[in-house]
Amino acid sequence: MNVELIELSVVLILVAVPWVAVLQQWQRGIDLALLFMPFAGAVQLWLYPAHWAVLIKDILFIIPAYIGFAMSGELGPTLRGVPKLFGAWVLLFVGIVLVQALNPAGPGLVAALIGLKVWLFYVPVFLLGIAYVRDQASLLRLSRLMIGLIWLPCGVGILQWLLSLAIGYRAAIEMFYGAAAVAATQEFTRFQSVGLMRIPSTFSFATQYLDYLLCMFVPVLGCAGLEHNRFWKKLRAVSLPMICVAGFMTGERSAFVMIPIMLAVFYLLRRGLTGVLWVGVLVAAALMVALPISGIDPANLLQMESNLTDQYSGTQAGEIENALHLTWIGRGVGFSTGAVRDAGGDSGGTPLFEGYYAKAVAELGIAGCIFTIAFQLALIILALRARSYFRGTDLEPYCDAIAALAVICLVYSYKGPIMSLDPPISQYWLFAGILFSLPRVARQEAVTHAGDFSAARNWPRYGDGLLQPSESPNAFISAKETRA
Repeated sequence: MNVELIELSVVLILVAVPWVAVLQQWQRGIDLALLFMPFAGAVQLWLYPAHWAVLIKDILFIIPAYIGFAMSGELGPTLRGVPKLFGAWVLLFVGIVLVQALNPAGPGLVAALIGLKVWLFYVPVFLLGIAYVRDQASLLRLSRLMIGLIWLPCGVGILQWLLSLAIGYRAAIEMFYGAAAVAATQEFTRFQSVGLMRIPSTFSFATQYLDYLLCMFVPVLGCAGLEHNRFWKKLRAVSLPMICVAGFMTGERSAFVMIPIMLAVFYLLRRGLTGVLWVGVLVAAALMVALPISGIDPANLLQMESNLTDQYSGTQAGEIENALHLTWIGRGVGFSTGAVRDAGGDSGGTPLFEGYYAKAVAELGIAGCIFTIAFQLALIILALRARSYFRGTDLEPYCDAIAALAVICLVYSYKGPIMSLDPPISQYWLFAGILFSLPRVARQEAVTHAGDFSAARNWPRYGDGLLQPSESPNAFISAKETRA
């Protein structure tokens, strides 16, 4: 009994300490969640098969951050900073999810609650992102935190691959995760003819690891103009090829498609066709490093990727068609959610759809799928609109990086559940909030260096209520000229 009391006391203390810290300053919740993110999968695997371990980050950091933010009085001003286009589609999306949670044909209360968590829990993070990034200093601080953390999972992932070549795949991953290695590698899935092995690094499985790396391109690429510190400039520069190499060594076949697309969209926006050529050089260099080290066969890899593209173009369309045959109006949230089965529940007896849009049709119906696609398109449109405001400024690369990630999420969702997995889903909403905060960052920078508000008076009204209606796109450039 004494042992149980001691264990309970330790648990309460471990929960109380971050809650007290985050409630005092809700921004710490974002910082701590980002710090914990590269370790979250490892903790889940070490606690395997405890399903509650996936909630650690949410319970310790995200929930108190939500509460602290709501108590801070910043909610009203932040809501006024949400662009109407994005806010309208998000509200429609949230509304259809809530309606489908009450669907009488749904899979039950427990499944509905899990489904609600998967669909909606991280949506408010974009409000926290808007409020967190107040100026260039806070944007750089947040970006540096993410860039510095990238090296841990990348280093562990590359080490796991090299150990797999040296001592064997099973032995290497079991060295890290013991019995949980089976789940982390999807039963040690490998593609013998190519030499690919599923590498989880510090995450629960390889797909989660790759999706995290795709998200981390945003701070690395976005800080191209903002970063002036010599150390962080060098770290950012070497982080880009490292993410590429580590991504190709995740063992995920989609890495060889999604990483080039991510870079191609970003550099196409930055440099036009010259940027696309630069992407070709960068990807080729990363492959020249990754393939010989990892023992991947280039010819067989090319053939596999070609076959995979053909396969998914038909398979995923078939998934959506099957979902449409199943229902047009939706069968309720949780109906086709893998987490329901993982928690020991019943997902309604339907097959789990791999594609996010097929799942959206199955759970939310045609309307829900349309709203899901619409808010993603809205983010792309707003990112492109923002870059036109900030053209020629230090903030333009961040707009381009977020636009590239939004394109990846839109495309990748056709094939897989990137928008249902954490960390990519929480990162998606955080970067959306950062995008909407950029007008304020630019305005603060203009005011700081111009010495008054005159240089920022004409900024465009990008975030409703965040800036003055009469503002114009030349303010930040004017401020830079004044500073020069």
